[in-house]
Amino acid sequence: MAMSFRSRSLSSAPRPVSLEPTDSIGVAVLGTGFGATVHIPALKHIPDVKIVSVVSRRAERARAVAAQHDIPEASSDWRDVINDPRVHAVVIATPPYLHHQMAIAALEAGKHVLCEKPMARNLAETRDMVKLASSANVVAMINHEFRYLPIRTRVKELIDEGYVGEPQSIAMTVFRSTLTDPSERPFGWMMEQDKAGGMLGASGSHAIDSLRWWIGEVHAVAGSTATMVKRRRLPDSSGMATVDADDNFAFLLRFANGAIGTVHFCATAPINAGDEITISGSEGMIIVQGDSDLFGARKRDVGLRELPIPDRLMPRLPEFPHYLTRPTILLLQDWVKAIRTGRGAVFTPSFADGAKVQEIIDGVIRSGVQGRWIDTSGTRWPTARAM
Repeated sequence: MAMSFRSRSLSSAPRPVSLEPTDSIGVAVLGTGFGATVHIPALKHIPDVKIVSVVSRRAERARAVAAQHDIPEASSDWRDVINDPRVHAVVIATPPYLHHQMAIAALEAGKHVLCEKPMARNLAETRDMVKLASSANVVAMINHEFRYLPIRTRVKELIDEGYVGEPQSIAMTVFRSTLTDPSERPFGWMMEQDKAGGMLGASGSHAIDSLRWWIGEVHAVAGSTATMVKRRRLPDSSGMATVDADDNFAFLLRFANGAIGTVHFCATAPINAGDEITISGSEGMIIVQGDSDLFGARKRDVGLRELPIPDRLMPRLPEFPHYLTRPTILLLQDWVKAIRTGRGAVFTPSFADGAKVQEIIDGVIRSGVQGRWIDTSGTRWPTARAM
């Protein structure tokens, strides 16, 4: 396992790898699940980026993905790949229980990092990552690509323009059937709590990041998680395994401005009933339905009306099999721009953003166990917010 930041001396801060202006940025992709489905196709649409290696714990899987995408090297040893001088930047798209050790090793090697969410297993691990990233002089971002969906970008603009006035109340509800059938979705790390599985980390992290981005900091959280489908088919169909990671969750948020928010997520509904977000403020209301329908109303309006999404927010990109490839391309463009220039670029969602999301995830879990609100303001326990 890579050395923890706590054992490092600040005087020995890592130095970023050398990258000349004319060099292509050499990127290694760690992980061949979401990494192969989304990150590799997205990276291939970024100019001056060369995918030099792909890593999977199964060598045959790494070779198959490399052959499919014309990647020159396939490996089952992520440590060797991270230390390869041809690699300037690393995409970590492995299960989250591996994120901490991989990110620390990459940062110690002076590599730029894009890490999937949830950022790690717990807040302590994310603090390690934030501290080392801040001293490594590299670009370290979290792939909260939902920010780059045109509809969510437009919501951010409308709130910043004052469409709803001062935000007062936010509600997000999601009812899906993705985990309803215990035989259709086989047992894997997503069903194991000690591997940071569960829908709170997988989907709740996106919800938290979007709400922080739109409304502001979260000062307190209360919530609970549940596992409704407790047994799932093993991948080889040899039997059933016990699930201990959540497939349902709900939580309350208290924002710094006094607004309150609720998030209710169900992955075991009998049908896919869709997603809806309602944001109500002192001057107006916005309703988001799915990823395409946006409605709003202001004081004295007769009723809701459709709010168009400007063409300037619609990326001129091809369609991909996975709907998150296009927003991931937009986020990768910012990541690469930041690597290239080190200035004038969007550095968020940052590792600090990912750590705050993780703090709230941990707060939901603690609240469910302890039956109380969890303070996340940093005022009650100031040292807890030192990054």
